[in-house]
Amino acid sequence: MSKIVSTGKTISLEEYHKKRVREHRRRVRWWMSGIFILLIALVFVSRLETFRISEVAVEGAKVITNDEVKRNVLAALSGKYFWLVPKSNAAVFPREEVAASLMKEFPRLASVELNVERENTLRVLVTEREPYALYCMDVCYFLDEHGFIFDTAPDFSGVVYFVYAREVPMENPSGSQFMPVEEFENLSTFIQDLSKLSFEPVRLDDYDLTMNNGSRMLLPEKSDLVTLFSNLESFLESETIRSQRNFLDKVVLLDLRTENKIFYRFRE
Repeated sequence: MSKIVSTGKTISLEEYHKKRVREHRRRVRWWMSGIFILLIALVFVSRLETFRISEVAVEGAKVITNDEVKRNVLAALSGKYFWLVPKSNAAVFPREEVAASLMKEFPRLASVELNVERENTLRVLVTEREPYALYCMDVCYFLDEHGFIFDTAPDFSGVVYFVYAREVPMENPSGSQFMPVEEFENLSTFIQDLSKLSFEPVRLDDYDLTMNNGSRMLLPEKSDLVTLFSNLESFLESETIRSQRNFLDKVVLLDLRTENKIFYRFRE
């Protein structure tokens, strides 16, 4: 006598239930076999030269050479995903990995854009940082306008770039931020605006600012630089200071470290 089997949702004879189970397992095996064959086919196709990046074209490089960029990109594309799919496949190449590799090896690069074009050419558009100032210790390095140190600088004769320095030198400065971006930009704006008051700043050692004529300005470590500039401007426009002929030529030190007060000393 046949047994009745319940699956929780339906009630059927044992023979019918076993048949359904066998059919279900057969369908699962077919699906798994199909997926496996499809994966094998995709791996095979991905390895075809037709679908792989065949050329790297570089644009925008100035100081860094095109060959250096190409070498780095090709090295990043040389491996495989899971030892099967080439990273050089135009459809699945590691875009972020390639860009990160370039930015790490060449701190001078400000941005990297990657696009695959016809005939599987990978076009690499790079933008290099522009020198804005110098960070100097035993050797000098270029900084960009955001305070990022990106490359060693050659020796210059005379004042070419404004110089930032520290009493305690940075270790391995290339590829590092000199100070937080917002803090650097605010400080840079303050230093630039000093030219409106007839100062010619050329170097900053921590908070000790040196002018082209050798005079110095001592800045507070933490302050509202907008307010500090306004106070300095008011000080120079005061009747006491304006009555002194060639004040900026005679002064050797301006001390702005005390809030709402400015001390000064003349050359001897």
